[in-house]
Parts: sequence; C-alpha cells; structure tokens
Amino acid sequence: MDWPVANTEHGLLVAFGEFVQQYGLIEQLMQVPMKQKTRTYTPQTKLVEFLAGIMSGLEHLADLNDGPHPVVTDAIVAHAWGQPGFAHYSTVSRTLEACDARTISAVEQAINAFSRPFIDQLVHDLLRRGEPLVYDLDLTGQAVSATSQTYPGVAFGWMNDRVKLGYQLARVCLSSSTHERIWLAGVHHPGDTVSVSCVQDLIRAAEAQTDVRPRRRPELVQQRIAAQQDVINRTQRLLEQQRQTLTRLQHTRTALIGKLYHTEQLLKEALSARKSADFQQQVARWQRRLPRLVKQLTTCQQVLAKHQTHLTEQQTMLNDLQAWRVQLEQENQTNPNPPAICEARMDAGFTSGDNLTWLIEMGYCPNTKAPNAQTTTALQARLTTRSHWVRVGDNAEMIAWDDYFLHGCPYPLTVALERFKTGRQYQYATLIQYRDDGQRPPLPVWFHHYNERQTIEAGNKEMKGTFFVQHLMSRSLAGIQLQVLFTGLAANVVRWCTPWLQSCALTASPKFQRTLSSPKHLVHMAANTDALVQQAPHGTTLQFAPHSPLAGLILFLKGVPAFQLSLGFHRPQKIESG
Repeated sequence: MDWPVANTEHGLLVAFGEFVQQYGLIEQLMQVPMKQKTRTYTPQTKLVEFLAGIMSGLEHLADLNDGPHPVVTDAIVAHAWGQPGFAHYSTVSRTLEACDARTISAVEQAINAFSRPFIDQLVHDLLRRGEPLVYDLDLTGQAVSATSQTYPGVAFGWMNDRVKLGYQLARVCLSSSTHERIWLAGVHHPGDTVSVSCVQDLIRAAEAQTDVRPRRRPELVQQRIAAQQDVINRTQRLLEQQRQTLTRLQHTRTALIGKLYHTEQLLKEALSARKSADFQQQVARWQRRLPRLVKQLTTCQQVLAKHQTHLTEQQTMLNDLQAWRVQLEQENQTNPNPPAICEARMDAGFTSGDNLTWLIEMGYCPNTKAPNAQTTTALQARLTTRSHWVRVGDNAEMIAWDDYFLHGCPYPLTVALERFKTGRQYQYATLIQYRDDGQRPPLPVWFHHYNERQTIEAGNKEMKGTFFVQHLMSRSLAGIQLQVLFTGLAANVVRWCTPWLQSCALTASPKFQRTLSSPKHLVHMAANTDALVQQAPHGTTLQFAPHSPLAGLILFLKGVPAFQLSLGFHRPQKIESG
C-alpha cells in the first residue's frame, strides 16, 4: 500500500502497530497454524485484527465494524499492523471458533518470544539492585448470564462477592518496588475453580516466563523424609504386633476346636455321670468362647488390613518425597546462581498448608494471609496486657510471633496479628510469611509491602476497565483463551511502548505526559483520535488533528530503541574458545 499522506481515526493505534511490528510479533503471529481456509483474508490476519481491536479498547467484537471508531474501515491501521486490510467482525468470530490447542500454543510461543527482552530487562534490573523477585497471584471472575447454555465449561462459582455462572481467570505478574508490573501468565478455568488450586500452575508459569527460579530447599524435604520414615517404622511395629496377635488368636482357635472335637468324642464313650457333667460344662464354655474368638479374629484381621493400607500409603508418600527431593536437587544443579529472594505474594484464598509447604520447598518466601479465622482467634488468645502493638499505619497496628506452625505445614512461620479500629471495635487479620535468612522485616515495612499487592488488583481493574476482559468476545474455549492472552499482552505493550512514544514526540506537552501515564487514556482516547499520517522512506509521522485531545502533538515513529543486553546475573555464561 503506497500513500504519502492519509487520515486515520486511530492515531496511537498506528503507533502500537509500528511498535509490535518492529519487534517481530506480527511476523510470528502470521505463522500461527490455523485450521481455516483463506478467502479474502488469511485467518492469521484476523488474529492480528483481534489483537489490534483489543488495543483500541474494543468492548464487544461487533465494535470492530459497528463501534464509534470502527477499526475495520481504517486502512491506515491495517497497514500499520502489517495487513492488507481487516475483515468483518463476523469472520473474526468464526476464526476464533476455529482455533484449537495448537493455535493457542503457537500464539503463546509468539507472545513469549516478543515479551522475553522486556521481562529480561526488568529481571536484570531487579537483580542488579539486589531487590527480590515478587510474583503476585490473583484470581478474578468472568461472569456470563446465569441462564446461558452456549458457553462451554462454565460453572457456578464465587465472583465479585456473590455466586455467578462463568469462568475464573488466574493471573500472575512480576512486580517491582517502583510498582512496575509485567503480566506473566493468565490461565482460564471453570467458574468453580478456587484460588488454592492455582498456585503451582501460576508459579511454574512465572518461572517459565522469567527463566529464573530460586534455590530449591531439598534439605527441608529430607526432614520430611526422616519424619515419614519414623511414621513408617511405627506403623511397621503396629503391623508386626497385630500379626503376632493374629497368630496367637489363630493358634487359640485351632486348639479350642481340637479340644471341642476331642471332648465330644469322649462324651460318646461310657463315662461316669460326674465326669460326663464336667465335660459337658467345658464344652459349653468352649462353645460360648468360640464365637467371641471368631469376632476377635475378624477385628484383628480388619486392623491388620488397615495397618497394611496405611503402610502402603505411607510408603508411597515416602517414595514421592524421595523423588521430590531428587527433583529439587537436580534443579539446583542446573541453577548455579539463583536470586537471593523470590517471593510469592498472594491473598488468603491461595493459602493452605500444602501450598505453603510446596512454595517453601520450591525456594520461595510466601507472603500471604491466614486462610481462615481460626489462626486469628488462636493468636488473639496469646495476647496479654503486656503485649506490645506496633503502629504500622494510620489506623493499623501489628504484633508478631516467630516459629508458628500452621495446620498442614511442617515448617515454622512468622505470623503477625494486625488490627484496625472501626468505630469502637477492632477488626483483626493475620499475615503470614516465611524467611530462612533470619531477616524478618520491621512490621511497618511488612505491612506496607504486603499491601503493595494492590498492584495486581489495580491491574485486574485495568483489565476490566481498559480492555474489557470480562466481556467475552467468543463462545469457544480457544477464543476465550486467546482473548485472555491478547489482553495480558496489550496491557504489557501499552507500558513497554511508553518510553518509545515519549522519545518519538518532537515536543512533549503536559497533556501528552499525563496521557502517557494513563493506560486507559492511551487506549480509549489516544488510540481513537484523528491524526494525519505521513509515510516517508525514513519513517512514519503522526500529527494529531487540531480538534483532537492531543492537538498539535507530532510523533515521529523513528523505530524502536534497541535493548542493552543484560549480563545475566541469574544465568551462567558460556564463552566459546576460538
């Protein structure tokens, strides 16, 4: 398409397209396998159109054609996104329905390759500054109509403080002390999925995205192995005792049956009246004892079987622990320079004894809240008149204890009771963390750091208010997952391209500076405003219309800045000899 000057209704959406094109994302998306024929446009073009629509603030798929700023009719946008044109939204819908697991996998690989330099840069900066890697975990609902029967795999679950029909979206992001946020993964689940079941998938996904993992703690698993061996030894002793009891009872039963038989034979002979009466009394006693003995044998066999079942289960658990320890040791061997601290920050819904155990053995420092009120009640019972509360906020105080054991977790935790005054009453909650370096942060630091998980909560709000992730644009599972992937990508791209956009401005007005700091303004306003586009051999120029909110702004899209390759504090370097 050759054009020196043209008008567009989507000024900054053109810049977004230039950005992702120059980093190679469009080229990779155009190679995604699709089981759909090409008519006017390839199915891959419609995937690119779907992403462009999401980055324009698309609320419903039909808005591609019928919205106030239809993307389909803007040839300049299509060109900026490397396409000859865009298709009608109905054909985009059919393309989303035609997607399958192979398509999703290929799109994930394309997004991962595109995102890797940006993720590496943040990881490198955090490690260089000696800051921990903080993974924030959250779960948010995607509700549909309670009477809907066309969405596959939906289920009723807790969403927005009530039971609704729909899906759950589990997400993990990498957060920094400067509140920078990178979405690492989003996993789509039925609506009855609960947070506690998502921890391992999210942490594994985060490690795959950052290519960083903490030092595993196989020595802790060895402690559990030793404890499990003690349990097995005890069960084996009980089993052996029960076997001996069974053998004794069997011998007693055999002897008793023999006595009965022998005595009954004697009674057939001619005996004195007295001796016959004595034998008959003995037979009666033995006959009364025999059913009791049979019952004892049955009970003993049941107990023996129960012990044997327990022993089998315990041996299986021991084998699993030994395999788990070996796996962690092997992962440590391929991770010679792990980061000092990796933190998993999450709300109470993700917390359980099993999850805390797994996270700790995986090398993480969990930072979370107690899963129920029982822990808080138990800590309140520890309070005395001499308990010293530490002020941590305007209306918050905390008091902490070390070496606390939560049900289901064998490792000592640090817990802190926090209280907030509402009227004349106090409300209580419990924070939980694990650190093995002996460095418990001061309570005010802990309080404020945990509350910085609002970063991911704000991110979920942005997903809903800027990119409308809760408005499902497809009724196929693959299409819904694509929306999840593209929404997370769009939220990242808006932030990643901000420094580049600032460098492209000939003069950055205060209005433009405020726009750059607001993803919602960048998407809903700047990506849907009129601009004059001029293409030249040396690049593309955007001049926003006089009547637009960014009147007078000129952006010279001169190419994306190159990345300074990191030295890779967390990765071993291999130098080839010549």
